Amino acid sequence: MTSEFHKEDQAGFTDKRQLELAVETAQKTTGAATRGQSTTLVDSAYQAIEDARELSQSEELAALDDPEFVQQQQQLLDDSQHQLDEFKE
Repeated sequence: MTSEFHKEDQAGFTDKRQLELAVETAQKTTGAATRGQSTTLVDSAYQAIEDARELSQSEELAALDDPEFVQQQQQLLDDSQHQLDEFKE
């Protein structure tokens, strides 16, 4: 028997995990773009960062009341964007 609370808890975990995966994808794409010096991958990395940023601002994540987690993920995105910006200069 699954309780209502348990379902909400699993949904919260899924939202957090989804953001973690989006940030990880952005980081890996950024790394590949800067190593391979590919303008196509740079564009893809910027898009992955933007997608992860949108996800980090979702109502579902705000409802989890874990601002430290979201802030940490946003900092990782900031770092990736900075790496891309430096690469493009």
